[in-house]
Amino acid sequence: MSQTIDTKKLKDAAEHLEWVLKQYPDVEDVRDLLQSLRPLIENAKAGKISEPMDGIRVPGAYNHGDGRYVPYKEPSVGDAFSRFVIELEGGQTEKDKELLARIEAMRQAIAKENDRGRA
Repeated sequence: MSQTIDTKKLKDAAEHLEWVLKQYPDVEDVRDLLQSLRPLIENAKAGKISEPMDGIRVPGAYNHGDGRYVPYKEPSVGDAFSRFVIELEGGQTEKDKELLARIEAMRQAIAKENDRGRA
């Protein structure tokens, strides 16, 4: 089954990313990211993107992967960018969801074990 774009989720992710990026008007890297993403954000908000795209082709993907936006956490540029790219790629696959569920279960098991160790 191929991925498809959920235009509502993509629009929501685009609006959120745009809002987050605008929270850092004095940060050149973030301003540059907003400028480079503007056409994609506008097209996503207008419902003009109907085919998934490879996330590595999204402007800012390499900088995001290198951790350039990690310092900007409140609100999180990295989280908003990731959500936008996931929607541009067609959303999470069932395999992605299963993997995330396993990771979350492991995280909870580790947290529970750590809590027992402190008691």
